[in-house]
Amino acid sequence: MAFDEKFLDELKQKNNIVDVVGKYCVLKKRGNVNHWACCPLPGHTEKTPSFTVNEAGQFFKCFGCGKGGDVITFVMIMENLDYLGAIRLLAEWAGMSMPEDTRDYSEIAKERSDRDRLLALMKETALFYVRNLAKPEAEEFNSYISRRGFDRKTVTAFGMGASFDRFGLVNHLKQKGYTEEEMLKCGVCKKKVRADENGKDTSYIYDDQWGRLIVPIINNLGNVIAFGGRLLEAKPNFGKYNNTQETSLFIKNRTLYNINNLKKEKNLHGITDVIMVEGYMDTIALYQAGFRNVVASMGTSLTVEQARTIKRYADTVIISYDGDGAGQKATIRGLEMFQKEGLNVKVVRLPEGLDPDDVIKKYGADKYRELLIEAMPLVDFKIYNLKKSYNLKDTQSKRKYLNEALKVIAEVESESEREDLLRKLGHDTNTTFESLKRDLDKNSGIKVQKEEPVIERNSSLDGLKNAERFILCAMLFNKSYAKSTNPFLINFTDQVHIRICDIISENREENKEIFPATVAKLFDEKELVEYNAVLSSGDNVFGSNTEERFYIDCLNTVKKAGLESDLKELNAVFSQESDLEKRKQIVKMIAEITAKLAKY
Repeated sequence: MAFDEKFLDELKQKNNIVDVVGKYCVLKKRGNVNHWACCPLPGHTEKTPSFTVNEAGQFFKCFGCGKGGDVITFVMIMENLDYLGAIRLLAEWAGMSMPEDTRDYSEIAKERSDRDRLLALMKETALFYVRNLAKPEAEEFNSYISRRGFDRKTVTAFGMGASFDRFGLVNHLKQKGYTEEEMLKCGVCKKKVRADENGKDTSYIYDDQWGRLIVPIINNLGNVIAFGGRLLEAKPNFGKYNNTQETSLFIKNRTLYNINNLKKEKNLHGITDVIMVEGYMDTIALYQAGFRNVVASMGTSLTVEQARTIKRYADTVIISYDGDGAGQKATIRGLEMFQKEGLNVKVVRLPEGLDPDDVIKKYGADKYRELLIEAMPLVDFKIYNLKKSYNLKDTQSKRKYLNEALKVIAEVESESEREDLLRKLGHDTNTTFESLKRDLDKNSGIKVQKEEPVIERNSSLDGLKNAERFILCAMLFNKSYAKSTNPFLINFTDQVHIRICDIISENREENKEIFPATVAKLFDEKELVEYNAVLSSGDNVFGSNTEERFYIDCLNTVKKAGLESDLKELNAVFSQESDLEKRKQIVKMIAEITAKLAKY
């Protein structure tokens, strides 16, 4: 549907792009206009920040992957939504009501996107599984649920269901008007090809989750996007757990199980931290035990996208992976990445061989709550894991442990935290604090120098273009010293600069105030790159004692360049002119320009 410009303007005003982008990554302000970060967009990772958010213009641009746009575009990319879906989400965040749609149903139905139809198919699939669980054939499934200790309220809250056979779902969805192509596109079914008795290939589709207890995977908007299936008992050649394959709706490394309930909990009661476990069964067990701030990564690999999602709900994440070796290794791999995304990371030390569900069953919720309180900060957990790898009774092994532990401690920026860690290390190894401190200070190979990421700048840009940019920037931000300058008297060389000059002149003639965000709407995506550079040119100048002097210097640079261009052109004309009288006139003009240039 089309939206009124007034509604869209209000929507964007209430969703400041800096605030919205800040939910997904850590932004650092540089200058008065721009905020920078390593690109948060899916599919792009980088070590040096090249992603910028321009608050004045209310747009973003990544100079690494090339993507850019306004807050609506950003939400579409990050949440994998279409335009209408992004508008709805932003309206929800802003507390705004969506405009009423006065068209008839048939018109709306024609415009309904493929995504909406696929989401409807997923919802129908979830309902089919839920209804199955209430049938007599589901006795085995309900017995399993009882053995796991899940009550009916929990089963309902998580929409648990059952898949009995290969073709029940397929037939049901066909009756509802969905095609095999749509079922395959959603990932609820798979295709199997086999040769018939004549050797000819035939194919059929089937429910890939058949014979499993079903748990729907729901996104933060409340849409079913995938399913997880759990076998009731072990079977040869079948995995215990089975997730829907990745689709346009379900991108695994960007998905957190139970994010929908986490969102509700934050809205209703607020949360200070998020517990992250490996699987959905652990999540359900903790939720039932009263831990409502829990999500699952649905595997052992932690991703940047998951970290950025968590950052939108809380600043602290408590990793509660299984107490076995595989779980601990997986934890270590993702911890530093989570911390890099601005999260305060803590780790629960579970008893060896137990997962969170086991702890709840064996020791109760109070014991698990104690483990949460005792959760270790990242650096402590890294040292704790190192300690398990060495025999401290063996002198050589202890020395290796001390060397590795000091490397970890050297990464800590806080002096008081380093001192605390050194004292703990000394206590564990029967080593004096003073000797550990000397080793830490003198060993340059251990010391880690933390450097602020440097934003790469294009050194090939000449002074003239930078001067043009700052002149326009000062005019766009209505600087008092720039108001007396007539933009038409300046010979801008860049096409975007010329357009900005025209816009400024038109607004001045009509006595209208200039708003950089409004001007940004007049440029396409490629032009926005240069417009962003114009707005950025004041970052390190505005607010300084020399900004007016700098502006005058820029004006002189542009004027001088204009005179030099005129002089070059006159010399070329003079060399080709044969008429003596005209040559005298050109010489006079050259002398006048040369005299003006002498002033610069």
